[in-house]
Amino acid sequence: MKVIKKGMLNQVTPLRIVLLYALIGGLWILFSDHLLGLIVLDHYWLLQLSTAKEWLYIIVTSVLLYALVQSGFNSLQKSEKALQKDREHLERYRLLAEHVLDLIIFINPEGQIIDANEAAVKRYGYTRQELTNMPVYKLRLPEDQSSVPDFLEKAPNGMEFELKHVCKDGSVFPIDISAKGGTINGNPIIVSLIRDITKRKKAEAEVWLEKERAQVTLESIGDAVITTDVRGNVEYLNPVAEALTGWTNADAVGLSEERVFQIINEDSGLKVESPIEQCLRSGHVVGLANHTVLINKQGLTIAIEDSAAPIRDRDETIIGAVLVFHDVSYKRNLMKELTHQAQHDALTGLPNRYLFNEHLKLALARAKRKQSKLAVMFLDLDRFKLINDTMGHNMGDRLLYHVAERVRRSLREGDTIARQGGDEFLILLPEIVDDLEAASVSERILGVFAQPIMLDGNEIYLSTSIGISLYPNDGTDLETLVKQADTAMYYAKEKGRNNCQFFTNGLNIRANKRLSTENSLRKAIVRDELVLHYQPQIDFKSGSIVGLEALIRWNSIELGIVSPASFIPIAEETGLIVPIGEWVLRTACGQNKTWQEKGYPPVRITVNISAWQFREPNFIKLVAKILEETGLEPKWLELEITESIAMDNGKTSLQMLNRVKELGVRISIDDFGTGFSSLNYLRRMPIDTLKIDQCFVQDIGSGENGEEVVAAIIHLAKNLHLNVIAEGVETDTQRSFLKEKSCDQMQGFLYSKAVPSPEIERLFEQSKM
Repeated sequence: MKVIKKGMLNQVTPLRIVLLYALIGGLWILFSDHLLGLIVLDHYWLLQLSTAKEWLYIIVTSVLLYALVQSGFNSLQKSEKALQKDREHLERYRLLAEHVLDLIIFINPEGQIIDANEAAVKRYGYTRQELTNMPVYKLRLPEDQSSVPDFLEKAPNGMEFELKHVCKDGSVFPIDISAKGGTINGNPIIVSLIRDITKRKKAEAEVWLEKERAQVTLESIGDAVITTDVRGNVEYLNPVAEALTGWTNADAVGLSEERVFQIINEDSGLKVESPIEQCLRSGHVVGLANHTVLINKQGLTIAIEDSAAPIRDRDETIIGAVLVFHDVSYKRNLMKELTHQAQHDALTGLPNRYLFNEHLKLALARAKRKQSKLAVMFLDLDRFKLINDTMGHNMGDRLLYHVAERVRRSLREGDTIARQGGDEFLILLPEIVDDLEAASVSERILGVFAQPIMLDGNEIYLSTSIGISLYPNDGTDLETLVKQADTAMYYAKEKGRNNCQFFTNGLNIRANKRLSTENSLRKAIVRDELVLHYQPQIDFKSGSIVGLEALIRWNSIELGIVSPASFIPIAEETGLIVPIGEWVLRTACGQNKTWQEKGYPPVRITVNISAWQFREPNFIKLVAKILEETGLEPKWLELEITESIAMDNGKTSLQMLNRVKELGVRISIDDFGTGFSSLNYLRRMPIDTLKIDQCFVQDIGSGENGEEVVAAIIHLAKNLHLNVIAEGVETDTQRSFLKEKSCDQMQGFLYSKAVPSPEIERLFEQSKM
């Protein structure tokens, strides 16, 4: 370390000794001889005294010289000791300065760097000579250089601050300066201890960035966040938490978490323990129980889900907690809605089969426990398919809704009605006393159908068939009770519809037979078990065959000969009537064409069309396709529909009939007089033939006014320029009356029953003779 040398202040010097000696000698020479001459006049004594005076001078000056030399020597020894001590201090200081990592520079009061440690030399990039011969301001950025005078003024008293220094290569690094005044050999200096804080600043920047990122995240995430201290007092609310709780962060800070975050059970309304309290107590993450709602500052309830976690310091001591929650009102409402949809019918709002089964399971368990009874009812709307096809599915859906409402209102509290599907409904009557109670409810249900349902100004009359099964008489499990009620419902339909029937053991045989019939019917077309018989239509004037009605017969491999009355209703209920009807139409047209090709006189073939077929969207295209495939001219085909089909949904039916007529196909109305035909519609319909129902023909000659009804129908047909055929003619009396009233044709057992095609050919041959 370089030592600064100054003049020796307050030390003995040779010049001082010489001057002091000259002064004393000069005074002694001037005054001693003159004084001695005045006192001693004798020359001898004057000589002796003069010699003595010289020795005295030598002694005195020797003493003085000794004192001066001794004083100088002592002073020199003290200076040497002080210098040695400074050297020792400086050496220790040099060792310390050279081995510390911090930078140390020494600055004189004028701001000149006079020394620096090795760390400083390396960090700044200057040589030691360059660094120790430059002003300190050159280490600063230009914008910081103006503050150097203030630094030089205040540093001796000690100061700390942060700054940026510039290296020789122009690079800049942040520093922390601790400056303090000092002295070297009595000269004032400023010692600056400089720490490179690049890493610290980088760490601080990273911490700040993480904090800023966390803050931005907290303020932008969709979850609400509340933090508390270890006592549960609120320290922070993010914006979402402010919105949900109704408290601002400023108002909430310092309040207890329970006051800001009030939660209760959604179902019971009871207070729920805060997860913050639980996690502070247990030291673990705690999730909120389901079905919890938050009551905010305004008193509004908000469904939430949340969790709380403890906050720990470096020593793992819990210092607070963080609560994260979010609004799940939409989710919870959606789940409720989805649950409701999964358990309820979308059209009627009634419970569906799944929820009905759940209610029935509970009711069965309760009935077994209490040894009580219950009833299951199976409802099926009568002829709803026809109404649905006639009036359209939208109208059908509205009708189902009104029916469901009517039936629901007729039930007792605690009863359950569910939609099974389509036009079928299930009803549960829990804890009934006896069968009469179930019968009373069924009669009440039948009664609600007595009044028509008004839709868009139309009066719609409906009826229903009801089957009832009882626990424990008819079954002890869910599946059996529903099955037995279904079986009883089909029996109610067989009994004429619009009635209620209880299940009996005998119905199982009927149900099994019906199921067997349905299964066999599905295979009948493939197995070629269906055949057509033809009943002749006879002209009254000529007595010859002018037409044939195709009537289906079924010769089943398993069941034998099955009556149409047995399988046609099943075909209509299951929808099999559509493929069967297509087979009948194609077979009849093909057979008629075959007869023509054999040379028999051409006659029209009449085919019965069901309501299902008539409402099929592609029905007209199907008729045209079959005529083309078989080669039969349209004029030799007559489609026969019932009066009810023609009248239902009049405008649509009228359009369909016009399209059939455009093909050149004839149209006849079957069972005329049994329905409620509008004469206005009848007049506008493009029909060719009216068929008098056999029930009226049977009354001819019976005194039941049959003659008047038949005569009126014939008269009406003639006025409308329609051909008229009487069905079911079995006696000569009936034939004579019909011929007298100018009926055009007849068919019935009086002439021939429906027979196979070979028999028809025999009749053709007979008519030629």
